[in-house]
Formats: sequence, structure tokens, C-alpha cells
Amino acid sequence: MKKFLKITLSILLLVLLGYFGYTHFKKTSVLLNVIHKDAETVIKVGVHNITKTLVLDALTSPSYYWENTKSYKDKDKDDSKKDDDIGVDIQPYSIAFYTIKSIDNTFFTTFKIEDSEAFEKYITKYAKEKSSTITSDEKGYKTLVLEKSKLILAWNSEKIATALTLDTPLHKLETVFEDVLLKDKFITDKNHSLIQKLSDATDHIVFVNKESLITLNFEDNKAVIGGDIFTKDTDAYKTNNSYSGLKDASLELYFDANFNKEEHKSSLTNRLKNLSFFTKNNLEVSQLVNKSNGVFSLGIKGRTLQNDTIISYKYDDNFEKIEVKKLQEKEVPKIAIDLGIQKNESLNTYLINQGAIVNSVLLSIPYYTFYAEERDSKMYFNTAKSHVDTNETNSSSFFKFNTNFNRLQDDIQIPRANELFSLLDVLNIEASQVKGTNQIKIKGNLSGKNEDINIVSQIFFGLQKKETEDILNSDNI
Repeated sequence: MKKFLKITLSILLLVLLGYFGYTHFKKTSVLLNVIHKDAETVIKVGVHNITKTLVLDALTSPSYYWENTKSYKDKDKDDSKKDDDIGVDIQPYSIAFYTIKSIDNTFFTTFKIEDSEAFEKYITKYAKEKSSTITSDEKGYKTLVLEKSKLILAWNSEKIATALTLDTPLHKLETVFEDVLLKDKFITDKNHSLIQKLSDATDHIVFVNKESLITLNFEDNKAVIGGDIFTKDTDAYKTNNSYSGLKDASLELYFDANFNKEEHKSSLTNRLKNLSFFTKNNLEVSQLVNKSNGVFSLGIKGRTLQNDTIISYKYDDNFEKIEVKKLQEKEVPKIAIDLGIQKNESLNTYLINQGAIVNSVLLSIPYYTFYAEERDSKMYFNTAKSHVDTNETNSSSFFKFNTNFNRLQDDIQIPRANELFSLLDVLNIEASQVKGTNQIKIKGNLSGKNEDINIVSQIFFGLQKKETEDILNSDNI
């Protein structure tokens, strides 16, 4: 019996050593040859760690997972058609998304192609479904631009590079695609500072930028964010902040970019200047930034009535089609936006001259009417025509984002958004400057409805259930 126990324990020890040795090797090796050597920031999604957490959660709450996965089991039994092989492992140990300093508002990632023939077959079919065209490049790789999802794919027979971008055209991304697909300009040293930080972190999602590190972990009932950002200079942001807020708002956002620092103004200008929103509305980002002091706040609380113009057509006595406009009241969220203005500057005058404000109404934001008013060194945009009462709030944080999803669901009443909001409770995120240092503390959490189930599972199964209910309801109509 003792001999049997010794053999069993020895085998168990070898298995554990093998497992931990494998995970130690994978968490580093999976990050090599996939991140550009000039990457400025990296976000690692720990697929393995997230999966392990969800498996343990399923073991502690088997009835919840059994009930919510029954439909998938039944579907698998009835569905004899297997999923297409895409030729790429899209669920590796971890996935790394990175940014390049010279390209704003864009995240890149790289995957290895395991079966080139299978991938070509899949991507051709996928492009056809999306009504998009694959272009062959004489430089040695192909590209596919998916306009709606802001995703650009580039690949050769060995690797696929993706770029998720807000508004960056393809020709500005080609240098990065050439680097990773043709020149293999990747980080290959396991002792590289970025690789060491990312591999040492066991968190579910990790953001790394030089000294800075922010983590996001999914737990029972909540997602927790925390970490530190280190700036170039000390006291980059204010430690005593004051802003206007709506009392008991369903959503509250506040940010003081501290435009006393010229580098903050130039940094924000560079990040926003290429966004099509500003050019479409005849606005110059540098002008907007120079007239602002960097203080921005937004609040949503309750609902208000607005007049909506309904256009219809009728025929006159000469049987000519004429346009008929009719005003109709509609209920919209009560939204208050405040922008701080520099002394001796007028943002209102600039917006009027550029045609963005006509008859005290901001025209550049669709769906809702925003009434514009400038007073007390601030620019106000409100969906309520009457004056909105706000409270002056003092805080040590220069950034705050708080929302109560139950109240927000009642206020905005957007069906697709409400599907997600109904699954969540509250979200709180804030950032504060540590006085006399270059350190910024980040903390926050997102909570769900079920205290005993991991927040990822709550959201995933909750949305799947609502989608199934919508399909059943549509079939019954």
C-alpha cells in the first residue's frame, strides 16, 4: 500500500511539475515573434487564465452552467455540419494587441497561420459574405478591409496581421504590415522589458507601457481594474479638482486634461486631428483645444421632451409632389455636457462661424437636439431647452466615470444597449495623481446582478438568452 501511494504521489508530482513547467514556458514563448519591435504599448489577453477561472467557476456553480449550456448541447446534436477550419489558432495561450507610436488610434495583433490552404479558403468565403474584396499586393501579402468593423487584415502564407483602427487609411498601415509579414521585425528576446512584465502578470487582461501596468480581472459578480500609470513629468494632473455634475446622475463622466501643460494640448490634438468627425463638421481640432482649458464633464439624468420634424409628402391641385413638415414631440435622455473655456476665448463664436451652431443649436451631433450656451467661462450643451441645475463637486481624482445601469436603462431607452444594461449593476472608474510624483493610481470595478457567478459568464449567457428570446418572439409574431 505504501509503495502504491509513493508511486501515485510521484506521478502526481510529475504531472504538476509538467503542467507548471508547460504554463511557464507558454506564457513567455507565446509572446515572442508576435509583437512589433517598436511597440509602444501592449495589451495581453490571458486566454488560458480566463478559461481556467471560468472552469473553476463552473465547478462551484454546476447547475447555472448546466442550465445555460443545454441549448448548445441540443444544437450540437442536431447540427451535423461542422464549423469550417480557418487554419489559424484564434484561441492561443494569450493574445497580444499592441500600438505603434507613429500610428494613432490603432491596435495591431499577429497570428501564425497553421494551414495556409484552409485559411485562404475560409477568408475568401468570409470576404464574400461581407461583400468585401481581397486585394493582392505585389509586395508579397494580401489585404482585406472591413469598413463597418474598422478592421483591416493583411496576410501571407505564414502570418496574419490585423489592425483595429478608428480612422486610419490602409496606406498608413502598410509599413507595419511589411515589417511583421515580410521583415519579421518582432520582439524575439525573452528578457525584453515588455515581455518580462507581460509574462510575469497572471491577470486576465494586462496593459503595459514602459513603467506603467494596469490589470483587469474577472471575478464572481465583478470585473476589477487597478494599476499605475507613470508619466514623464511629476504632477502631470491636478490633485484638487472641481467640476459641475448632475446629482444622482445615471451616468457621470469627468476629465480634467490639465491644459496648463502644453504637452497635454499637443498630445490630444495629435490624437484627434485625423478623426473624420471634425473635418465633416468643418472644425479644426487645434482651434477647439486652444480655446478649451481641458475640463470636460457629461451627465445623464432623466428624460426630457424635444420637437422632432417629421417630413411627409402630398400632392397639390396640380398633382405636383410637395414636402410637408410637421413638428412632433419626442422623449429623449436629459444630457448635460460642459466644456471649460480659456480666459478671453469664445468657443461659442468659433462654432457659430464654422456653422456648427445655428440658432443656439449644435448641429454636429445626430439623433438629439443639443442647445448651446456660453457663460461663466464654460460652454454648455444640453438636450433640455431649460437651464439644467448642476452641483459643483470637489474631488482628488482628475478622471471619473460612474454609471448605474438600472437608471441608465430607464434614461436612454435604446433597445440594443438595454439588453446589456439589464445584466449589469454599476460601473465605477477613477484616476488620481499621487502628489509630488509621476504616478497615477487607477482603480475601478464593474458589477453584475448575480453575486455567485463570474461576470464574464453572466454577460455571455445573458446576451445569448436575450437573443434566443428575441428570435422566439419574432417567430410568434
